[in-house]
Amino acid sequence: MRTVPPAALFFLAMLPAAAAPAQSALNRCVAADGTAVFTDRPCDALDARPAPFAPPAPDARSDRAATVRECARRPAELVAAVEIALASGDGNRLAEVYDWRGRSAASARVVMPRLEALASTRALRVETGHSAEGSADRALAAEAAAAPPDRLRIVHAPPGGGTSEIREFRLVRTAGCWLISD
Repeated sequence: MRTVPPAALFFLAMLPAAAAPAQSALNRCVAADGTAVFTDRPCDALDARPAPFAPPAPDARSDRAATVRECARRPAELVAAVEIALASGDGNRLAEVYDWRGRSAASARVVMPRLEALASTRALRVETGHSAEGSADRALAAEAAAAPPDRLRIVHAPPGGGTSEIREFRLVRTAGCWLISD
């Protein structure tokens, strides 16, 4: 009588699993409360229903859905984006045009409330300029007039009225996009 080596038994046992159709490694399900659930088990096992991986059509998304927008390619586009953010009173929209590169979480916790506070004020004027504008040195002032802007100035009315205030940001150009920074 011949005996089968243990290694051969292992390979014979693996044949049915190898012949079985491959299943998706990850299932996206929607729970009864509407939250998305990602699992390697069938959705039914979690009392959830299968959900497609494809995003919904753009007109089917709610107004709260995140969208990707183009960045400001010119200073005038940045001014328009800042004006829209200030007109909406939305600090998050103002944060979209802020240069967050190299910022730590602690720094962001300081910057974001300042942007939200600024967005809650009434903007009177948003303009770009150069740090050397109005210089007593005529050559420097002329050079500044010909150079791209390096500052964004927001003239705004503080809450409760009073004298207008000026908040100035540095302009940063990165990857072809204009952003504001402290």
